[in-house]
Amino acid sequence: MSQYPSGPSGRQPSWQTPQYAPSGSGRPAAPWPQAAWPAQAPWPSQRPVPRQVQRVPFGAPPGWPAPPRRPPRRRRRGGLGSLLTLVLLFWGFTTVSSGLRDFVQPAQPSSPGSSGSASTPSGGVGGYENESYSPPAADLNPPPVPGPRNLNAAESLVTANPVYDQSVPTPTNCPMTDLDMRTAGRATMEDHLNDQMGCLMRVFAAPVEAADFTMPRPPVTVYDRPIRTACGDFGEVNAAYCTGDQRIYYAQPLLQSFPAEVSGTPYAAEMIIAHEFGHAVQARTAVLVSEKMLEQQARSESAALELSRRTEVQADCLAGLYVSSVAQSQQMGSAELAGLGALAHNLGDDVLSGQPNIDGGHGTGAARQDWFNRGLGSADLAVCNSFVADATEVR
Repeated sequence: MSQYPSGPSGRQPSWQTPQYAPSGSGRPAAPWPQAAWPAQAPWPSQRPVPRQVQRVPFGAPPGWPAPPRRPPRRRRRGGLGSLLTLVLLFWGFTTVSSGLRDFVQPAQPSSPGSSGSASTPSGGVGGYENESYSPPAADLNPPPVPGPRNLNAAESLVTANPVYDQSVPTPTNCPMTDLDMRTAGRATMEDHLNDQMGCLMRVFAAPVEAADFTMPRPPVTVYDRPIRTACGDFGEVNAAYCTGDQRIYYAQPLLQSFPAEVSGTPYAAEMIIAHEFGHAVQARTAVLVSEKMLEQQARSESAALELSRRTEVQADCLAGLYVSSVAQSQQMGSAELAGLGALAHNLGDDVLSGQPNIDGGHGTGAARQDWFNRGLGSADLAVCNSFVADATEVR
């Protein structure tokens, strides 16, 4: 899930199992974290971005009021004027605040990034792609995430983003070693997941930058007690990408809150992190802020939830692209990949809530598994364009 600095957007956290636990499950219900306003960030120099994009600072301009927290069952709607004074929240999968300013000059989209068809994890592909790439260090002071100039631009950025013209290099060589994330210590776990950021950058940096966006490397923070972040206070069972500081947060006991058949899935924690990195990709390509703008203008709660689901299943699909790219080097065969698909299913709104007809913000188990598998079966980011899919495909 992603988090915006301004607080909850009405969506449930994507990987926070207790939030969805059915009555009598024995799991506590975790409340939404309180929101905190990050400090105003300076406007660093940045490469040009597509014409419908503008830079968005981390904090709201001086004098702007903090938006009120909306009740969970009824959204407060406002016009475009009030929207522009609302700090945007990515939540969660998770994300940004802010005012829209500093319009930039148009930039012509670059040619598609490294291409390659999805490989069979067991081998037979030859050499690895993108071997010359050296992942950058974690960016502790990333440039502001881009946002749309207006509603028309927001619609274009989610449905026809130049990143959809790109493909990921496949297969790539991810040098991570195995780690049992159910029993590892916090520091060891944090080192492991930060190593994974290097693998994720190897897969996604080229296509993002080929679309004329920037892709700083997010740091990962693993915590074992409630933590205060630029997006508010995160509980003990959570995983999220925060646009306020463009970091990924992962709770050490997260897997322990899942049933054994889920928590024991090989590469489960890494898949969750890949989903959160998918939100980082969305943030850096202006999809995240654009969706939030459209969601605020939605005519009904149901329409807003559908937009949220499109964002979430897209992150599932991006996670599938990543898993497909590193499966060979991580020695994942068909059984392991099927297990990750089952994990995606188990994280559906209906599965976690026990309500088959729930109108949730993340998607049903069937939808989440389907979109993960779409990414798993391709190298093209176009397969993850959930914003042009029929509503039945993002249920």
